[in-house]
Amino acid sequence: MSGLVLGGLGFLAAIVMIFLEVPVAVALGLVGLGGAAMIIGVSGAMTIGATTVWDSLTNYTLTMLPLFVLMGNLAAQCGLSSKLYRSMSVLIGHRRGGLALATIGASAGFGMISGSSLATTATMGRIALPEMRGAGYSPSLSAGAIAAGGTLGILIPPSTVLVIYAFIAEQSIRSLLLATAGPIVIAISFYCLAIWVPIWLGLSSAPSRERATGAERREALRELVPPLGIFGLIMGGLYTGLFTANETAAIGAAVVLAYGVLSRRLSARGFFDAAMDTALTCGALYLVLIGANLFNFFLALSGLPFSLTGLFSGILDHPLLVILLMLAIYLGLGTLMDSLAMLLLTVPLFVPVAQAAGIDLIWFGIFAVMVVEMGLITPPVGMNLFVLKTTNPELSMMDLWRGVTPFVLADLLRVAIIIAVPAIVTWLPHAAI
Repeated sequence: MSGLVLGGLGFLAAIVMIFLEVPVAVALGLVGLGGAAMIIGVSGAMTIGATTVWDSLTNYTLTMLPLFVLMGNLAAQCGLSSKLYRSMSVLIGHRRGGLALATIGASAGFGMISGSSLATTATMGRIALPEMRGAGYSPSLSAGAIAAGGTLGILIPPSTVLVIYAFIAEQSIRSLLLATAGPIVIAISFYCLAIWVPIWLGLSSAPSRERATGAERREALRELVPPLGIFGLIMGGLYTGLFTANETAAIGAAVVLAYGVLSRRLSARGFFDAAMDTALTCGALYLVLIGANLFNFFLALSGLPFSLTGLFSGILDHPLLVILLMLAIYLGLGTLMDSLAMLLLTVPLFVPVAQAAGIDLIWFGIFAVMVVEMGLITPPVGMNLFVLKTTNPELSMMDLWRGVTPFVLADLLRVAIIIAVPAIVTWLPHAAI
């Protein structure tokens, strides 16, 4: 069996295993080790496996990963994540569609802390949906805002997925985190329009409600200061070059810890739980990275990435066609698996193609993350839709499909804009050099 055929079969085997809910790390690691053993022998594969484990665990760049995760867990224990929706709903919930807008804002903040689209969707489904239902919001609007809002977190720094992409694609983490600024502003703006336009056209119901008192609004603003201050510290330190990416992660975790201790919102038990959650999460993430590295090594041995570049050779002079083809593939995969699995599978194959087509890999990383997240809410299927349906079985699939349609259109427009104007993504990393 040729290496190319073996690589193709290995790639399909990994997809099938992930689709059957085999853990991503196990699926990629087994395929990587098994495929490498068939090409270079069992002894060679075991040697590479041991080297990969050591390199992954001792890589200095990845030290920010546990620090960012710890920062998020400490923030959750301090109650920062749970207060986001309440603060946003107090400030803008009295307006028509205000609770849906608050859901978008709180989802972005919670996703910044959790780093998981599926976890954000499930959490906001339990918090925001009952309140919007009680306020008389259309089920479709409520479901759409929650499912779409869940996709924002993975793009907002600190993003563990972008850290992993940077590691696999060998790109600057600092540049990737800075590159999210423009797309984040566009994403939130377009999602607000996706809420307002159906209400304005009379397609969705979102009644106004009583305005909060001045004291309640001032308290809500005070509750927003810590998460916004942490985000500003991260982006400000990165942009000015005052901190490296690793130093930013360490300082962010230290600031959240200090906030929790000084405000007496972090107990000894809470700190212990945050540390345990961090250990468990990072253990899983490092296993994923080890599996991804083994899988990447197997693909390189098989020659599949280079053969794929050859298949694209007819359109490499037309980067737009390459991008559109990748867009279609990502949207298809989004119906089968979560964002991390998609990126781990496709980045080793698509990065050489993007390089051959002259596509900036910082831009490509942001594009890939945006498109992967769009796939999670694209009807008729999408992982975020199924998560929301599972946590709220009273919602019909028709409500879900109808609710996310304006947000999918907003996402398509957002992707079209960054394709047409790549500088939206690349200007800040270049300006900060």
